[in-house]
Amino acid sequence: MSPTTKKHVCRYAATALTALAFWNCSSDSRAESPIDSIQIGESANIALNLDYTGTPLLDSLVLDCYGSDTLHLVHSIEKKSFNLDLFPGEEWIFNAKLYANGALMQEGEVTTSLEAGSAVSLKIPMHALVGFVYVKIPIGFGNPAGIKKGEMKLTSGDETFTYPMEFDSDNVTFTSDDLKLDREYHISISMQDESEKTIFSMEDDFTLDENTPIPSFQIESLRSKIALAIDLAKDVNLQVSLRLPAMKRAPAANDIVVSEFFVQPKDSTQFTFVEFYNGSTDTLVLDKCTLGKTSNVSGAAEISTVTLPPNEVLVVGTSETADIAGIYKYAESMPQFGKTSGSIVLQCNGNVLDSLYYGKADTLHVTPLPIGSSSAAVRKSTQLNIGLWNKRSEPDSWCTDTPTPGMISACGN
Repeated sequence: MSPTTKKHVCRYAATALTALAFWNCSSDSRAESPIDSIQIGESANIALNLDYTGTPLLDSLVLDCYGSDTLHLVHSIEKKSFNLDLFPGEEWIFNAKLYANGALMQEGEVTTSLEAGSAVSLKIPMHALVGFVYVKIPIGFGNPAGIKKGEMKLTSGDETFTYPMEFDSDNVTFTSDDLKLDREYHISISMQDESEKTIFSMEDDFTLDENTPIPSFQIESLRSKIALAIDLAKDVNLQVSLRLPAMKRAPAANDIVVSEFFVQPKDSTQFTFVEFYNGSTDTLVLDKCTLGKTSNVSGAAEISTVTLPPNEVLVVGTSETADIAGIYKYAESMPQFGKTSGSIVLQCNGNVLDSLYYGKADTLHVTPLPIGSSSAAVRKSTQLNIGLWNKRSEPDSWCTDTPTPGMISACGN
């Protein structure tokens, strides 16, 4: 292939592919192929959607395309579809792989022909290859139960697998290695305090197969009355030997924190809001609460009484019709928070539960929290990395990104 021809093909590739890589433009390309003669405008558009069940610890989605050319595309966990412009061909093979928990978990493949100028939409059904167990248990800000260690045991036939507990901010997690499908397993989890007294234990049986490669163990809160939902079992054995605080109570400082705020709506499609996260192990009853710019309640917005479960969020905003995840409260008299700098203060029954300052530094606020530009085309909210809740006065614990009211996600993470 002459240098002129190669430049033409590379220029076409940059135009045609909407995804990631076009390998044949490198100096070590394969032998010449019929794609030399393809002219701009003769490509085929194909939309590929991966049909898989949501998976915890998802790493990436990989798509290999084999036809008139070979492509290797990688998507992050936010996307489950691919949209490509490809050269026509009698047979294109699309092989998709889903990686989670550090290993290949699911795979799927489809084959089709592509004609010049055509638009094709395909769904790739994904099939589980292996499974794993992932359990996440909220333990509350500061670990009030005093959990120090724990383990998860999985037994199947004559085999027993043991996995240690890992701390993750205000949660503990248990994660297994890859597990074989079409097997029955017995699970037991135990956690101990510093004196090795058992604080919590549970056990149950489940089956791993292609339809349920990752069993859903969801423990809402570690407290005196444990809300436990295990989708794959009817009978669950629990033992709690430590008396924990009451299930419902009034909030105290460090129980509830500001996790996101947005004070720069661009137009009527956006609205000012402040998001709060309950990081305690109890259900908090928020009564006689106000949201203001200072500790002076004059001019602050009153928040009607709300019951906030552990590990849940409350959003207070200016939209009367907001449809978001979590609990939402409309604030008719929301203060006019500064668009470039200002303070946010939450009080309940006269006690300040959380407060912050954002924007410009001054003599009183040397390290303000970051805030997006009020003149930017795309307005951004300020979001807390919830794992750094105890360092939330530090700017590095926050970031700015597209607003996500009702969702705990620090800038897409």
